[in-house]
Amino acid sequence: MLDDFVQEQRIVHTILKNAVEKKQHVHAYLFETNGYNKANELALAFAKYLSCPHHYSNYHQCNTCNQCKLIEEKLFSEIKIIEPDGLWIKKEQLDELQKEFVQTAVQSQNRIYIIQNAEKMNIASQNSILKFLEEPESNIIAILVTDNMYQLLDTIVSRCQVISFTKVRKNNENMTDKIMSSIYIPNTVDKLEFHKYIEIIINFVKFYENKKLETLLNTQSLWHAIINDRDKMLMSFELLILLYKDILNLKLGRHLEFYIDFAEELECICSKNTVQLIILKLKIINDYREKIKLNMNQNLLIDEFLLEMSCVGCKK
Repeated sequence: MLDDFVQEQRIVHTILKNAVEKKQHVHAYLFETNGYNKANELALAFAKYLSCPHHYSNYHQCNTCNQCKLIEEKLFSEIKIIEPDGLWIKKEQLDELQKEFVQTAVQSQNRIYIIQNAEKMNIASQNSILKFLEEPESNIIAILVTDNMYQLLDTIVSRCQVISFTKVRKNNENMTDKIMSSIYIPNTVDKLEFHKYIEIIINFVKFYENKKLETLLNTQSLWHAIINDRDKMLMSFELLILLYKDILNLKLGRHLEFYIDFAEELECICSKNTVQLIILKLKIINDYREKIKLNMNQNLLIDEFLLEMSCVGCKK
């Protein structure tokens, strides 16, 4: 059940549960796993939560729910799981899915398909599912699960709400938390939750550096759903400054000072920037950090920030 993942994926759990409770769920989700090895299980738990007539999220509530039992026993016709057939997900698998989902739902109001390892769709497969995503039926929900969203067509990503999972680290991978929390942490943020905001900033910058202005279409899930007050905004821009300082450290051949446990992610971002571009981005981040103190509208501020950052990128 969905509540089983609240400890390891608290932010994802909150976003998904709120979406259903407020009847604001979208027609397509893209789950970026960040190496989380229970991502497929979480996707199925979310599908079950969407399908349950009572929207139960834990086994204590769900003891008598026949529909959830059918899902557990894989006898529920309205949830379809697509996984690679050999090395790839083939076009024929997705064509068959679409034919099946044209039929009227019998066991539930919603029909849900989960594509596991979505990055293993070839171009023909991606184009096939893209047509399905472009003209969504109101009762059909897609959940794409991937380890690498950047192998998917931009047009697919833009039609999904991107949900980035928290990277679950080993017990000895805690240097970043210790260093960062000693530098800056507001009173309104629990120290136990602080590392989740570090993950949010990493995911936000990874998405921006790869997708540029397309990030504007995903700010709700990448930013606003979690960073939703002034203190968290200020903290997040402090973390952004430290992140780009470390990217500059890498570019200049120096050791990381802050994001010690994220060398691989920072190397990837570093490769997309020159020294001059990093310095210009640091200036923009610092300018917008000051604007937060002026009580600007947070949504507009992030939109303006992304526009200015992307314009700098165009001059690269």
